[in-house]
Amino acid sequence: MLRALSIVSALLSVGALSGCVTPPAFMNTPVNKVHYRCANGEAIEVRYFPEQGVAVLVRGGQTLELQQQPAASGFWYSNGPHGIRGKGSELRVETGRMVPLTCQAI
Repeated sequence: MLRALSIVSALLSVGALSGCVTPPAFMNTPVNKVHYRCANGEAIEVRYFPEQGVAVLVRGGQTLELQQQPAASGFWYSNGPHGIRGKGSELRVETGRMVPLTCQAI
């Protein structure tokens, strides 16, 4: 019983400390923020960190970090199941096998 309490106590300590995690280093570098309006009426934001090859998709109160991928034309960022592709002011948001969501910069 005492061992179980020690494990629970350790897990709670780790959980409390997780709120104190420092942001990734790329968050302190130049960023290009672009706001988009999508075909379904949704508003999203993408924060591009060109020096690090990272983009952060802000959608529905959630953030997703995406890594830059080689693209023949335009740009492509992905973390596997989620991705964004675009060229100019157009953006396509990809989520798994769902139909991509098309968006336009505003």
